[in-house]
Amino acid sequence: MFFKSKHTLPISGTPRPTPKGILSWLIIRIIVISFVTFSAIFSFTHIFWSSYFGRPRILHPITRTYDTKLISPLSEFNNSNRFSKMHSKTSKLFTDGLYPYYYHAEHTPELDDVTIATFVSQQGFDDLIRLAEVWQGPISAILHVPTKTLDDTDPSIVNILATYNDLYKRNAFLKQHVDIHLITGPVSNNVSILPRPTNFHLNVARLFARSEFVLFLDQDTWPTQRARKILRKHKSLLLQNDILVLPSFTFTELSISNDFPRSFEELTKLVKRNYMGLIDDGWSLNKGPTSYENWLKKSIYNISEYDIHYQPNFVVKRGSVIPWCTERFDNFEHSKAACLFQMYISGSKLWVIPEAFSIKYHYNRHSYLLKAVESKWEKTIKDRMYAKFLREACIHHARILDSLGDWSTPKANHVKQQCDRIITNWGLGIIDGLRLDGVEIV
Repeated sequence: MFFKSKHTLPISGTPRPTPKGILSWLIIRIIVISFVTFSAIFSFTHIFWSSYFGRPRILHPITRTYDTKLISPLSEFNNSNRFSKMHSKTSKLFTDGLYPYYYHAEHTPELDDVTIATFVSQQGFDDLIRLAEVWQGPISAILHVPTKTLDDTDPSIVNILATYNDLYKRNAFLKQHVDIHLITGPVSNNVSILPRPTNFHLNVARLFARSEFVLFLDQDTWPTQRARKILRKHKSLLLQNDILVLPSFTFTELSISNDFPRSFEELTKLVKRNYMGLIDDGWSLNKGPTSYENWLKKSIYNISEYDIHYQPNFVVKRGSVIPWCTERFDNFEHSKAACLFQMYISGSKLWVIPEAFSIKYHYNRHSYLLKAVESKWEKTIKDRMYAKFLREACIHHARILDSLGDWSTPKANHVKQQCDRIITNWGLGIIDGLRLDGVEIV
């Protein structure tokens, strides 16, 4: 029997391409070729621009401070690449213009010494000299030159560095004790005529400090000569990851002289006459959490009435056990308080040391020179951001303590006390199964 056969293609054959398939293939091919061509042109342009028209190096290259072979791959790393490996979450706006140890102190501090972490402005070189003469110990200072270029002919860079270079050569204390870490590039939008430090500057100064302990000192404050020796006597508390508070005093409007007292007795006499007072920003004189009455007893004491806006001058261990300061705030009002809050709820205790003190220079903190112009709406937003930060920090550190098995230990007392109050104010009793009154942690 014969069957009619149908004309079919062999099994191994391929079907003829349809017009629709040909069009799709052409479109894909054009896209791929365009992408490859664009990538090649973009890469070539970027390399060519970086090589011939890119930002030139800063005035003096940073030399190595360690002993190794002359030929080393690490020696060829620029600062931008180094910091991108070390701190991947840090903005390149800062790390590309960061030059640590631009001026390197000749004296090598002892490991258990206390390094002052501070910020120096272009107008504050005289203050830095005075600080170096009084402290006579290691200082890690940040010099931030706000400029959009690193061109070595830029007057904003040349003039500032020339001025400091002249002071550096003529002053022995700067040569011996002060490390200058240069930052060039953009600043935040919170601009004032006299620049103020942010937590980013304090973190950098702390990172490059060459001793084990770091004193976070306000820009307008000078410690007494005996303060450094007294602080070093209490290093056992710092090794336990606790915090030492250095009380600050300031002159009142009744003062007839601005001569700094040098001893405990001289200071207390001036306070009795209402010529000076213990200052905690946000409180009346002698009324803040530092507690002048307890300080008069001449024995070290723990701060019992902590407040989330408390921002004294304090000493911490430089290592990574103590939290690094959050860098989300560019206004001086909240930055240091937020930094101390992180450390406090992580389990660190605040100890006020006896007899040691610092002097805050008399000036108008509300001057337009120091305050960025901001509207009530901007201030409201910043206050709400700080409140939100407190809540986030509470949850973050509570979970860390729980994961380390420290929730039932005294180390968690601070986060329980402070964060229960903070979260309650937000109208939230339990967040993600975490009960801050110590009853339950999921």
